[in-house]
Amino acid sequence: MIEPVARADVGELVALVRGVLAEFGLSFGEGAMTDVELLDLPGSYRDRGGELWVARDAGGGLVGCAGLFPVAPATFELRKMYLLPGARGLGLGRALLNTALAWARARRAQRIVLDTTERMARAIAFYEASGFTRDDGEVRGARCSRGYVLRL
Repeated sequence: MIEPVARADVGELVALVRGVLAEFGLSFGEGAMTDVELLDLPGSYRDRGGELWVARDAGGGLVGCAGLFPVAPATFELRKMYLLPGARGLGLGRALLNTALAWARARRAQRIVLDTTERMARAIAFYEASGFTRDDGEVRGARCSRGYVLRL
């Protein structure tokens, strides 16, 4: 199930993000203000024109997330798209991305941008298979080494 994040999700969401970052040798909050913004959800996204969604397993546990944040006119940044290891390859990433893209299209977005690290090879393959093209001019985060853009 995919749903917009609620304030009650923050603790579990931060734990998920910390865990996935650690899996790739990265630390929460280190070089990324976007991590700290999670502590003030949902307002830190919604109050500025964005949204963040969570994915839950059949038991209601939070297993993934993805957010969109405005960075320029008609342009949103795909942020915090993470899945727990056991939830990967089950279609939840595709469901999160489709939810985000539908939301962006409803707001007449023209571009979705993102940045990531080379360490996340499966994520890179997913983005490229989803139509994102490499554009390192979209790298914003200090811990990121690759940028991508999707034209809607």
